[in-house]
Amino acid sequence: MATLSKILVLCVGFALSNNLWAQSHIDYVQTDTSPLKIERDALGAVYYWIDNNALDLDRVDYSDLYETYMTPIEGQLFEDCTQLFIEGKLRLEPDFLKTYSYSYWRDKIDTPVSGVLGNDFRRIEVYFYPDAVKSDSVTYVVKGRTKVKKNVCDFTGEVKIKKIYHKYERDIDSPDCYLIIADYTLKEDVTQKGSGEFRGVMGAYGYVTEDAPGVIQVNNIDQDGDGYMNRSYVGTWRSYKNPAVVKRCMWGDNRLPFRFDFDIGAGEIVVNPKYSSPEWDNFMQWKDLDIVEPESGDSRATYKNPWW
Repeated sequence: MATLSKILVLCVGFALSNNLWAQSHIDYVQTDTSPLKIERDALGAVYYWIDNNALDLDRVDYSDLYETYMTPIEGQLFEDCTQLFIEGKLRLEPDFLKTYSYSYWRDKIDTPVSGVLGNDFRRIEVYFYPDAVKSDSVTYVVKGRTKVKKNVCDFTGEVKIKKIYHKYERDIDSPDCYLIIADYTLKEDVTQKGSGEFRGVMGAYGYVTEDAPGVIQVNNIDQDGDGYMNRSYVGTWRSYKNPAVVKRCMWGDNRLPFRFDFDIGAGEIVVNPKYSSPEWDNFMQWKDLDIVEPESGDSRATYKNPWW
Protein backbone atom coordinates (compact mmCIF):
# COMPACT_ATOMS: atom_id res chain seq x y z
CA MET A 1 0.00 0.00 0.00
CA ALA A 2 2.85 2.37 0.84
CA THR A 3 4.46 1.62 -2.51
CA LEU A 4 1.17 2.29 -4.34
CA SER A 5 0.80 5.62 -2.53
CA LYS A 6 4.28 6.65 -3.61
CA ILE A 7 3.49 5.76 -7.22
CA LEU A 8 0.28 7.81 -7.11
CA VAL A 9 2.13 10.80 -5.67
CA LEU A 10 4.78 10.56 -8.39
CA CYS A 11 2.13 10.30 -11.13
CA VAL A 12 0.20 13.29 -9.80
CA GLY A 13 3.39 15.29 -9.46
CA PHE A 14 4.43 14.44 -13.00
CA ALA A 15 1.01 15.42 -14.37
CA LEU A 16 1.03 18.69 -12.47
CA SER A 17 4.52 19.54 -13.69
CA ASN A 18 3.44 18.84 -17.28
CA ASN A 19 0.36 21.04 -16.87
CA LEU A 20 2.45 23.82 -15.39
CA TRP A 21 4.90 23.57 -18.27
CA ALA A 22 2.08 23.62 -20.79
CA GLN A 23 0.44 26.60 -19.09
CA SER A 24 3.70 28.53 -18.98
CA HIS A 25 4.25 27.67 -22.64
CA ILE A 26 0.80 28.98 -23.55
CA ASP A 27 1.28 32.12 -21.47
CA TYR A 28 4.55 32.74 -23.26
CA VAL A 29 3.20 32.51 -26.79
CA GLN A 30 0.13 34.58 -25.92
CA THR A 31 2.07 37.66 -24.86
CA ASP A 32 1.06 40.81 -26.70
CA THR A 33 4.43 40.99 -28.43
CA SER A 34 4.28 37.45 -29.84
CA PRO A 35 2.79 36.88 -33.31
CA LEU A 36 1.72 33.38 -32.23
CA LYS A 37 -1.69 33.41 -30.56
CA ILE A 38 -3.96 30.71 -29.14
CA GLU A 39 -7.70 30.59 -29.68
CA ARG A 40 -10.43 28.13 -28.74
CA ASP A 41 -13.09 27.00 -31.20
CA ALA A 42 -16.80 26.43 -30.53
CA LEU A 43 -16.13 22.82 -29.50
CA GLY A 44 -13.48 23.85 -26.99
CA ALA A 45 -10.44 22.77 -29.01
CA VAL A 46 -7.45 25.09 -28.96
CA TYR A 47 -5.37 26.06 -31.94
CA TYR A 48 -2.61 28.47 -32.92
CA TRP A 49 -3.03 31.34 -35.31
CA ILE A 50 -0.45 33.81 -36.56
CA ASP A 51 -0.99 37.53 -36.12
CA ASN A 52 0.79 38.89 -39.18
CA ASN A 53 0.45 42.43 -37.84
CA ALA A 54 2.78 41.45 -34.97
CA LEU A 55 5.60 40.19 -37.21
CA ASP A 56 8.90 42.02 -36.96
CA LEU A 57 11.02 42.69 -40.06
CA ASP A 58 14.07 42.95 -37.83
CA ARG A 59 13.68 39.29 -36.93
CA VAL A 60 15.41 37.24 -39.59
CA ASP A 61 14.80 33.67 -38.41
CA TYR A 62 11.22 32.54 -37.72
CA SER A 63 11.94 28.81 -37.82
CA ASP A 64 11.63 28.23 -34.06
CA LEU A 65 8.29 30.04 -33.96
CA TYR A 66 7.08 28.01 -36.93
CA GLU A 67 8.05 24.77 -35.19
CA THR A 68 5.99 25.83 -32.19
CA TYR A 69 3.09 26.65 -34.49
CA MET A 70 3.21 23.15 -36.02
CA THR A 71 3.50 21.33 -32.68
CA PRO A 72 0.19 20.13 -31.14
CA ILE A 73 -0.79 21.86 -27.92
CA GLU A 74 -2.77 20.98 -24.82
CA GLY A 75 -6.43 20.57 -25.68
CA GLN A 76 -5.76 18.84 -29.01
CA LEU A 77 -6.13 15.09 -29.45
CA PHE A 78 -2.87 13.75 -30.85
CA GLU A 79 -0.40 10.89 -30.74
CA ASP A 80 3.37 11.13 -31.17
CA CYS A 81 4.15 8.66 -33.99
CA THR A 82 7.83 9.52 -34.43
CA GLN A 83 9.02 6.16 -33.10
CA LEU A 84 6.75 4.32 -35.53
CA PHE A 85 8.40 6.25 -38.35
CA ILE A 86 11.90 5.46 -37.05
CA GLU A 87 10.97 1.76 -36.90
CA GLY A 88 9.67 1.84 -40.48
CA LYS A 89 6.07 1.12 -39.51
CA LEU A 90 5.04 4.53 -40.84
CA ARG A 91 6.58 6.19 -43.88
CA LEU A 92 6.16 9.10 -46.27
CA GLU A 93 4.89 8.47 -49.78
CA PRO A 94 7.80 8.32 -52.28
CA ASP A 95 7.32 11.81 -53.73
CA PHE A 96 6.33 13.52 -50.48
CA LEU A 97 9.30 15.92 -50.68
CA LYS A 98 9.08 16.53 -54.41
CA THR A 99 7.68 19.84 -55.65
CA TYR A 100 4.62 19.61 -57.87
CA SER A 101 1.20 21.09 -58.45
CA TYR A 102 -2.05 20.06 -60.07
CA SER A 103 -3.09 21.05 -63.55
CA TYR A 104 -6.59 22.02 -64.59
CA TRP A 105 -7.16 18.39 -65.58
CA ARG A 106 -6.11 17.32 -62.07
CA ASP A 107 -2.91 15.58 -63.10
CA LYS A 108 0.14 15.90 -60.88
CA ILE A 109 2.82 17.83 -62.76
CA ASP A 110 6.35 18.98 -62.12
CA THR A 111 6.58 22.59 -61.08
CA PRO A 112 8.67 24.74 -58.74
CA VAL A 113 7.10 26.42 -55.74
CA SER A 114 7.51 30.08 -54.86
CA GLY A 115 8.64 31.88 -51.76
CA VAL A 116 10.20 35.07 -50.44
CA LEU A 117 13.80 36.08 -49.80
CA GLY A 118 14.86 39.01 -47.63
CA ASN A 119 13.01 42.07 -46.37
CA ASP A 120 12.19 43.17 -49.91
CA PHE A 121 10.31 39.87 -50.39
CA ARG A 122 12.13 39.03 -53.58
CA ARG A 123 10.61 36.03 -55.28
CA ILE A 124 12.55 32.76 -55.02
CA GLU A 125 11.52 29.61 -56.85
CA VAL A 126 12.53 26.23 -55.46
CA TYR A 127 12.40 22.85 -57.16
CA PHE A 128 13.05 19.46 -55.54
CA TYR A 129 13.85 16.53 -57.81
CA PRO A 130 11.81 13.35 -57.21
CA ASP A 131 14.69 11.08 -56.24
CA ALA A 132 14.98 11.81 -52.51
CA VAL A 133 17.03 9.04 -50.88
CA LYS A 134 16.56 7.96 -47.27
CA SER A 135 20.06 7.77 -45.79
CA ASP A 136 19.00 6.66 -42.30
CA SER A 137 15.81 6.19 -40.29
CA VAL A 138 14.96 9.92 -40.24
CA THR A 139 17.10 11.63 -42.91
CA TYR A 140 16.38 12.20 -46.60
CA VAL A 141 19.10 13.31 -49.00
CA VAL A 142 17.58 15.71 -51.51
CA LYS A 143 18.67 17.74 -54.49
CA GLY A 144 17.15 20.42 -56.63
CA ARG A 145 17.47 23.93 -57.99
CA THR A 146 16.65 27.48 -56.94
CA LYS A 147 15.95 30.52 -59.09
CA VAL A 148 16.03 34.21 -58.14
CA LYS A 149 15.35 36.50 -61.10
CA LYS A 150 17.46 34.83 -63.82
CA ASN A 151 20.03 33.32 -61.48
CA VAL A 152 19.75 29.52 -61.13
CA CYS A 153 21.68 27.46 -58.56
CA ASP A 154 21.88 23.72 -57.96
CA PHE A 155 21.63 22.44 -54.40
CA THR A 156 22.02 19.25 -52.41
CA GLY A 157 21.07 18.77 -48.80
CA GLU A 158 19.18 16.93 -46.10
CA VAL A 159 15.68 16.95 -44.66
CA LYS A 160 15.73 15.33 -41.23
CA ILE A 161 12.42 14.31 -39.66
CA LYS A 162 12.12 15.51 -36.04
CA LYS A 163 8.52 14.75 -35.16
CA ILE A 164 5.46 13.12 -36.68
CA TYR A 165 2.15 13.58 -34.90
CA HIS A 166 -1.18 11.91 -35.57
CA LYS A 167 -3.78 14.57 -34.86
CA TYR A 168 -7.33 13.32 -34.40
CA GLU A 169 -10.00 15.53 -35.93
CA ARG A 170 -13.21 16.15 -34.00
CA ASP A 171 -15.18 16.16 -37.26
CA ILE A 172 -15.85 12.50 -38.08
CA ASP A 173 -16.15 13.35 -41.78
CA SER A 174 -12.57 14.62 -41.90
CA PRO A 175 -9.57 12.31 -42.31
CA ASP A 176 -7.12 12.07 -39.44
CA CYS A 177 -4.30 14.48 -40.05
CA TYR A 178 -0.59 13.88 -39.65
CA LEU A 179 1.79 16.71 -38.84
CA ILE A 180 5.40 16.38 -39.98
CA ILE A 181 8.18 18.58 -38.59
CA ALA A 182 11.71 18.41 -39.97
CA ASP A 183 14.99 20.31 -40.00
CA TYR A 184 16.50 21.07 -43.39
CA THR A 185 19.93 22.10 -44.65
CA LEU A 186 20.30 22.81 -48.37
CA LYS A 187 23.66 23.80 -49.81
CA GLU A 188 23.84 25.52 -53.16
CA ASP A 189 26.81 24.87 -55.43
CA VAL A 190 29.60 27.07 -54.09
CA THR A 191 30.99 27.59 -57.61
CA GLN A 192 27.78 29.17 -58.87
CA LYS A 193 26.94 32.86 -58.78
CA GLY A 194 24.92 34.13 -55.83
CA SER A 195 24.98 30.80 -54.01
CA GLY A 196 24.56 30.14 -50.30
CA GLU A 197 23.08 27.81 -47.69
CA PHE A 198 19.49 27.38 -46.52
CA ARG A 199 18.64 26.25 -42.99
CA GLY A 200 15.38 26.04 -41.12
CA VAL A 201 12.28 24.01 -40.28
CA MET A 202 9.93 22.28 -42.69
CA GLY A 203 6.34 21.64 -41.67
CA ALA A 204 3.83 19.56 -43.60
CA TYR A 205 0.34 18.11 -43.37
CA GLY A 206 -0.48 14.58 -44.48
CA TYR A 207 -3.07 11.85 -44.14
CA VAL A 208 -3.37 8.10 -44.55
CA THR A 209 -6.03 5.99 -46.21
CA GLU A 210 -7.45 2.60 -45.32
CA ASP A 211 -5.84 1.18 -48.44
CA ALA A 212 -2.36 2.21 -47.28
CA PRO A 213 -2.53 2.85 -43.50
CA GLY A 214 1.25 3.00 -43.09
CA VAL A 215 1.89 5.58 -45.83
CA ILE A 216 1.52 9.31 -45.19
CA GLN A 217 0.37 11.15 -48.29
CA VAL A 218 0.56 14.88 -48.85
CA ASN A 219 -2.73 16.39 -47.70
CA ASN A 220 -3.70 18.32 -50.82
CA ILE A 221 -7.44 17.74 -50.45
CA ASP A 222 -8.08 21.49 -50.12
CA GLN A 223 -5.30 22.65 -52.45
CA ASP A 224 -7.83 24.75 -54.39
CA GLY A 225 -9.31 26.23 -51.21
CA ASP A 226 -8.72 29.63 -49.65
CA GLY A 227 -5.68 29.84 -47.40
CA TYR A 228 -4.24 26.45 -48.39
CA MET A 229 -0.60 26.00 -47.40
CA ASN A 230 1.52 22.91 -47.01
CA ARG A 231 5.12 21.66 -47.06
CA SER A 232 6.31 25.06 -45.84
CA TYR A 233 10.03 25.74 -45.39
CA VAL A 234 10.78 28.54 -42.93
CA GLY A 235 14.34 29.62 -42.21
CA THR A 236 17.29 31.59 -43.52
CA TRP A 237 19.69 31.84 -46.43
CA ARG A 238 23.36 32.68 -45.77
CA SER A 239 25.66 33.89 -48.55
CA TYR A 240 28.87 31.95 -49.21
CA LYS A 241 30.61 35.03 -50.57
CA ASN A 242 29.73 37.17 -47.56
CA PRO A 243 28.70 35.03 -44.54
CA ALA A 244 27.55 38.16 -42.72
CA VAL A 245 24.66 38.37 -45.18
CA VAL A 246 21.79 36.32 -43.74
CA LYS A 247 18.30 36.72 -45.15
CA ARG A 248 14.90 35.42 -44.14
CA CYS A 249 13.72 32.82 -46.65
CA MET A 250 10.44 30.90 -46.84
CA TRP A 251 8.71 28.88 -49.51
CA GLY A 252 6.03 26.21 -49.81
CA ASP A 253 2.86 25.01 -51.48
CA ASN A 254 0.66 28.03 -52.13
CA ARG A 255 0.55 30.46 -49.18
CA LEU A 256 3.21 31.03 -46.54
CA PRO A 257 2.60 30.84 -42.78
CA PHE A 258 4.24 34.25 -42.14
CA ARG A 259 2.93 36.86 -44.59
CA PHE A 260 4.00 40.20 -43.05
CA ASP A 261 2.53 42.91 -45.31
CA PHE A 262 3.70 41.08 -48.43
CA ASP A 263 0.65 38.87 -49.03
CA ILE A 264 -2.44 41.04 -48.57
CA GLY A 265 -4.95 38.62 -50.05
CA ALA A 266 -8.00 37.39 -48.16
CA GLY A 267 -8.53 33.96 -49.70
CA GLU A 268 -5.59 33.65 -52.06
CA ILE A 269 -2.14 35.16 -52.57
CA VAL A 270 -2.19 38.82 -53.52
CA VAL A 271 1.19 40.54 -53.66
CA ASN A 272 1.30 43.98 -52.07
CA PRO A 273 1.99 46.50 -54.89
CA LYS A 274 4.91 47.93 -52.89
CA TYR A 275 6.76 44.62 -53.52
CA SER A 276 5.82 44.35 -57.18
CA SER A 277 8.47 43.01 -59.57
CA PRO A 278 8.49 41.38 -63.02
CA GLU A 279 8.89 37.99 -61.29
CA TRP A 280 5.89 38.46 -59.01
CA ASP A 281 3.88 39.98 -61.87
CA ASN A 282 4.51 36.82 -63.90
CA PHE A 283 3.41 34.73 -60.92
CA MET A 284 0.17 36.67 -60.43
CA GLN A 285 -0.64 36.54 -64.15
CA TRP A 286 0.24 32.83 -64.58
CA LYS A 287 2.93 33.76 -67.12
CA ASP A 288 5.86 31.85 -65.65
CA LEU A 289 5.81 28.97 -68.06
CA ASP A 290 4.00 28.00 -71.22
CA ILE A 291 1.87 25.08 -70.03
CA VAL A 292 0.51 22.60 -72.57
CA GLU A 293 -1.48 19.43 -72.00
CA PRO A 294 0.93 16.47 -71.58
CA GLU A 295 1.16 14.00 -74.42
CA SER A 296 3.81 11.50 -73.38
CA GLY A 297 2.89 11.07 -69.74
CA ASP A 298 6.08 12.88 -68.74
CA SER A 299 4.97 15.82 -66.64
CA ARG A 300 8.10 17.78 -67.56
CA ALA A 301 6.81 17.77 -71.12
CA THR A 302 4.01 20.12 -70.05
CA TYR A 303 6.49 23.00 -70.00
CA LYS A 304 8.58 24.57 -72.70
CA ASN A 305 12.23 24.89 -71.71
CA PRO A 306 11.91 24.38 -67.91
CA TRP A 307 14.82 25.96 -66.05
CA TRP A 308 15.12 23.02 -63.69
